[in-house]
Amino acid sequence: MSTAVPRVWTGRTFLFWLLSFFAVIFAANIVFVWFATDSWSGLAAEESYRRGLDYNRILDRAARQNALGWYTEVGFEQSDANTGRLFLILRDRDGVAMENRDVVATLSRPVGAGEGLAVDLLMTKPGHYAARVELPSAGQWDARFEVKLPDTEPYLVEVRIWSK
Repeated sequence: MSTAVPRVWTGRTFLFWLLSFFAVIFAANIVFVWFATDSWSGLAAEESYRRGLDYNRILDRAARQNALGWYTEVGFEQSDANTGRLFLILRDRDGVAMENRDVVATLSRPVGAGEGLAVDLLMTKPGHYAARVELPSAGQWDARFEVKLPDTEPYLVEVRIWSK
């Protein structure tokens, strides 16, 4: 028979474990803060103050654009690793295809800067505009389509596309 003596939890033992627990948590938080401040500048958008002031102007522009009642359909049909066909279908409020428009698409990454490209879309059939695009890398891309209009601001369509 064994005569093992049970361990007794004293106040000193409890205090040691309690302080050790919080020391580990504190050390982990210091590491996380160090990585966060080292890897991100804190800048969420270029000229964020000015963009904030322009917010009402952006809402007014969106209301004017919605009043036109245009129908748009946007997509990216991938064919190879980073290539595919970017398209925009454009119809007026009556469903009539809108022909002979100048359409420019700007593609940029939602996170980070530097990667991006602009491409002119050509009309392939009435109301259908398309271009072959070779993306620098796979992943998410923000596509901003500008349809040039005579004597007014361009019609904007913004969507997110994915390349696998």
